[in-house]
Amino acid sequence: MIVNNVNSLSNIYSSGATVATRYANTVGGAREVHKGDKLTLSSEAQSFSEMLSKLQNAPEVRQDKVNEFEQKIANGTYSVAAENIAASILTSRF
Repeated sequence: MIVNNVNSLSNIYSSGATVATRYANTVGGAREVHKGDKLTLSSEAQSFSEMLSKLQNAPEVRQDKVNEFEQKIANGTYSVAAENIAASILTSRF
């Protein structure tokens, strides 16, 4: 099965939803009520839902890391090894 919209699935996982009640027309025109199917999630699916929710609520920028590097740059203590710079240049060029 291919799942394209994870966000809508996470809403189902987090709500423990029950599929809506369906109605069917009978021969006499009266409506017969069919109870909906029940969705039971495995512990893995519940865990996935919790992790997805945490990721969606996490900030895009880790302000603590930004502050740490700003402080190191301001103090003059931030340094990067020349080998790392050269390796990054070569990786991006070739």
